[in-house]
Amino acid sequence: MKPPIFILGNGAPWLRLGRIHLTGGQCGLITGPSGAGKTTVLRALAGLPGGDGRSTAVDGGIAVPLGTATPAVFVPQLPDSPLRSGRVDAVVETGLRGRFPPGGDNGGKVAEALNEVGLESAAGRMVETLSMGERHRLALATALAADPAVLLLDEPFALLDSEGVQMLRAVIRRRLARGRILLVSEHRPERMTGLPAVHLRMPAMDGAGLPVPDGADPAAWQGARPVDAMVTAAEAPPVLLAEGLRVPRGDGTPLFDRLAMTVPAGRRVHLSGMNGTGKSTLLRCLIGAEPVEGGTVTVTDLRNPSPRDLPGRVGFLPQDPPRHFFAETVRTEIGFALTRAGLRPPDRAERVDRAMAQFGLSPLADRSPQSLSVGERQLVALAGLVAGRPRLFLLDEPLSGLDPQRATHALAVLAAAARRDGSAVLLASHDSLPVAGWADRSLRLENGRLHAVA
Repeated sequence: MKPPIFILGNGAPWLRLGRIHLTGGQCGLITGPSGAGKTTVLRALAGLPGGDGRSTAVDGGIAVPLGTATPAVFVPQLPDSPLRSGRVDAVVETGLRGRFPPGGDNGGKVAEALNEVGLESAAGRMVETLSMGERHRLALATALAADPAVLLLDEPFALLDSEGVQMLRAVIRRRLARGRILLVSEHRPERMTGLPAVHLRMPAMDGAGLPVPDGADPAAWQGARPVDAMVTAAEAPPVLLAEGLRVPRGDGTPLFDRLAMTVPAGRRVHLSGMNGTGKSTLLRCLIGAEPVEGGTVTVTDLRNPSPRDLPGRVGFLPQDPPRHFFAETVRTEIGFALTRAGLRPPDRAERVDRAMAQFGLSPLADRSPQSLSVGERQLVALAGLVAGRPRLFLLDEPLSGLDPQRATHALAVLAAAARRDGSAVLLASHDSLPVAGWADRSLRLENGRLHAVA
């Protein structure tokens, strides 16, 4: 394996990866299951270490014309830490430092890039107020402002709603028309339909299969009709009850105004909505991690709980769980929640082994979580929650980073766990679920209110 080599030439840019040769105005599409190494290839071509900090190498290289300010830029699936604080326009301008001389038209480049990704009205906002989908747009804007010869996009559609998907497709077309090269990794290649792309598929790096949990055949859901969205609490005792929630935005206007919802025991609820509508904020309000101006939340028998009250009762998955990993091995990471819940070591070991087997993680048990792909780390986080057997699962974009097969399988495991223990599941996503009829109820958050989805 040869390390990526940047060669300064005088002609059009080109990229050669194995037997794939792209020149200016062409796009490469890398597909393959989670853990196949798609991110590793992109990071190596950008001259970056692997996700675990180790150096990487690929059989290939990039050549750009002499004097190109930015040969290649890598945009990760999850926004990097520099994109987590500060003013939006200042973050983009910071990305230009060292690439272009100060005092030039950097302000114009910033404005143009923010406009291209639909964030022109957010230029003066703080990054902390953006949703994850909006932060991904910001990461893309930072890359576009630098105008690289080669743009490397890792699962760029994963965090974007339908409007964002169309925005990104337009960005790709414009970049190609300008003679730039794009290399895109994508779990759902249909999102690239109609875009000119050379297809490179990466096979799985290991032969680990995905066991189907007991009683959780995904085929059984196909064509199933979800129950009416207005299920009443009389059908089953409520595990989650929110009444009259009021949460203001930074400008004083209401994000939620008297919002109410009930999630009965044993029910699976899908909460959808566009980027920035407040799905993540709502989930944090439900566990007491976000302040509310009015209203009440009851989880099991706790009224207005705080996060420290909920271990063992609620399994909460934030939108970027891999950032919170700390254990040295996958096995230890999955077992951490069980330690907090007070389970004895023999019981912990049995539950951890079962959860790893359910999610196909047993071959990775002794690996560092930080050495895994984004999708594999997402499965580790889900396995930790399932092992804990909570009364309520609150899941924020739990399928992010998963290929369709693993996403479908993860839903099967969650359904089996809910059925076995009578747990309730509230799953938030900006996208439709890959399995029709998986949710008993479908709700959409729009303009601060919840609407039933037929």
